[in-house]
Amino acid sequence: MYDHPDNVFVAGFIGSPAMNLFDVPVVDGGVKFGSATHSIERALLEGAGKEVTLGVRPEDLTMTAEGEGLPVTVEVVEELGADAYIYGSTTEAGGDIKPIIVRVDGRTPPEKGTVVHLMPKTGHVHLFNSETGLRIGD
Repeated sequence: MYDHPDNVFVAGFIGSPAMNLFDVPVVDGGVKFGSATHSIERALLEGAGKEVTLGVRPEDLTMTAEGEGLPVTVEVVEELGADAYIYGSTTEAGGDIKPIIVRVDGRTPPEKGTVVHLMPKTGHVHLFNSETGLRIGD
């Protein structure tokens, strides 16, 4: 259930902190994630429509160079020793203000108020049909 949730409800319910879920447009080569395209196999997106729900766990996001990926404003940093959690928000995923949680290196976390840019790690996203909520693919 944690690694391959069957639907959006299970994806958001299993795990703590919960999976981040975003409605993202399907574009040539994958899905739009902020200013970047996250590569997805074309066959997987066939028949998915113009938009899918992308799920990514907090530990499966990575900070990228400024301007690349999804911009997130850091609102709270929870330092836990070797790990830290960033609690922030973005308006780049579907237009509305969306909360996001990211696990980062606790030795060098960003400061509150900064803007970080994020991308999912390759092979660590979950795709769901935006209308039915059901998993797309394996």
